[in-house]
Amino acid sequence: MLALMGALAAGTLDAQANARWYIATYSNHLLVWDEASEQVVDRIEVSNFIPTGIVVNENRDRLYVMEARAQKIEVVDLDENQVVDEFTLSEGNVAVRIGSFAPHPSDERAVMLVKRYTKHSDRYEVEGPFILEYDLTTKSVSDTIPWPDDEERDRGISFRYSPDGETLYMFTDDIIALDAETFEEVDRWEISQALEPGLGRPSFGAIPGMYDAEGVATSLYRMTDPAQNRRMMGVARVRLSEKEVDFYTLGTSEPVGRFVVAPGGEKAYGLYDEIGRYEFWEFDLVNRSVSRRVPFPGRPRMGLQISADGTKLYIHVAGNTIDIYDSGTFEFLRTVSFDEDMTGVAVIPQGGSTP
Repeated sequence: MLALMGALAAGTLDAQANARWYIATYSNHLLVWDEASEQVVDRIEVSNFIPTGIVVNENRDRLYVMEARAQKIEVVDLDENQVVDEFTLSEGNVAVRIGSFAPHPSDERAVMLVKRYTKHSDRYEVEGPFILEYDLTTKSVSDTIPWPDDEERDRGISFRYSPDGETLYMFTDDIIALDAETFEEVDRWEISQALEPGLGRPSFGAIPGMYDAEGVATSLYRMTDPAQNRRMMGVARVRLSEKEVDFYTLGTSEPVGRFVVAPGGEKAYGLYDEIGRYEFWEFDLVNRSVSRRVPFPGRPRMGLQISADGTKLYIHVAGNTIDIYDSGTFEFLRTVSFDEDMTGVAVIPQGGSTP
């Protein structure tokens, strides 16, 4: 009987949701941290010192890891937990720095924003920015993508492919949909304009979070009420492919950010962040309200994640620690420490079900 009970308990634990954190550090390692055990279960050695940006591919079985100079990207196979490839556009006295980067779902090509710096004996020559399609199999530039509206910009532009790989979205002042093969514009969502007459220009996210429902991106929403000249805040649910946004306001805009949706989609959490004043905010997405505001010590710089089983909140960024809080009571539980300071984090759920 005891053996049977033990087996059933083990099976229940195995079925619970879990996630792996891939933590870039000020070294040449990615730490693989397991949420359930709260232990570093592996280290992935990279060739270039100080990995920073981490991009997860569509299948969640590959990482694209950029180093601090933004000239090289290493490809990490998550089945093997090791680097399997590397590429760069720099050569000789020409340094090409990569800004925004988005891999195609096939992992055979990618789109990236780059600038080229040529070192001469007496000066540097700076060219760009350029939007390039890069062939990951031949490691060569396969195309140059025209700028939308002929407006070049160094920042404020990012990319994402649709899950089927047929559409490339460019996020600028508007969201522009391009045919992923021809790069011809096929649609445009003019979010630089008011969504409805009488509203101010909106601000919301269009990239799904880790625990968003499929095809939905939930984020904080802000706009200016033109009648009262007030900055308002609320929650938006965006369906990018349908150009639909369901939004509602919660009141006057507050300094709340780091918004994360909990598994199951009924709750979300954010951080109120002012110098000397930090709060957890709990959002009831079913009843469209702020259900709780709880002060906590906070940090000068903070990131927020929620566990795959929805029971814990993680405060991280800046330093070598993660502070763990109970998501139901907001009680501080413990601090997890690492040997290296963190530069970036990617979180990938490992399956199972939320208790």
